[in-house]
Amino acid sequence: MSKKIQTKRLKGKSTVDYIFEKGVIAKSENLLLKYVLEHNTGVYRSGVSVAKKRFKKAIDRNHIKRYLRLAIAHLNEKDLFEGSGMLVYKGGKNPSLSQLNLEVYVLFDSLKN
Repeated sequence: MSKKIQTKRLKGKSTVDYIFEKGVIAKSENLLLKYVLEHNTGVYRSGVSVAKKRFKKAIDRNHIKRYLRLAIAHLNEKDLFEGSGMLVYKGGKNPSLSQLNLEVYVLFDSLKN
């Protein structure tokens, strides 16, 4: 029986900097996931980001970040991993929630294999 993995928010500049320096990259069409595995913690810490260069309006960036957080929350705990990850949206247009759900699921499922 596998233990339950909790999802928490990624906090702290030093933690985010560590993930971008030492993390492993996984990519999909519109998403980039930088992650670091931490064994026996039982927690997945997630952060999301959208580039200001691609979306000038804060309302658009916040909308996409909200959808990314919802997509991570919809994942089953068996699809998550123990560690920290920063999910970055690299697309050029506003995605739908269903599109992001599918893309996040495929990205996290590819990490399990």
